[in-house]
Amino acid sequence: MSVHPADIRQHLARVLDDESRHLAELEQLLIREAAVVNGDDAAAIEHIGDVRRSCLEQLTRLDAERLAPGRMLAFGDGRDGFARLLAWCDSDRKLRARWEQNLAIARRCKDLNDRNGAVVALKLSQVRQALATLRGGGTLPVYGRQGGTVSRFARRELGLA
Repeated sequence: MSVHPADIRQHLARVLDDESRHLAELEQLLIREAAVVNGDDAAAIEHIGDVRRSCLEQLTRLDAERLAPGRMLAFGDGRDGFARLLAWCDSDRKLRARWEQNLAIARRCKDLNDRNGAVVALKLSQVRQALATLRGGGTLPVYGRQGGTVSRFARRELGLA
């Protein structure tokens, strides 16, 4: 049984179209996520995280589906194998153009995700710092009675849960 470039081209066109749709959804989701992580609604943060994970699972599945023909036809794995596969079946370079558009969206998603992650890391650091201060183990110096800085307080129990 021989595999025809037109069959692989059709398969890749569908996968790249699906991937493009999911990447666009992820991009919009990450934009919405930015507003959510800047707020204090824990339920909303958890929900949008679940939706993001689902979208990423779909993209992971599509990535494997996109790379499978390259492995099956011995073009290799990864970007290099995919480039060789496209050179074989994409004479008009339309699939390559779709792929490059998907890469551009993926780069935007990465930037958005990095920004959202930085906000989350900053908020987490602030919460940890506040908790450490409340527990008497804060590392930020404060002014004492004599005007000098005091970096440690006696440890105090704030209550029991």
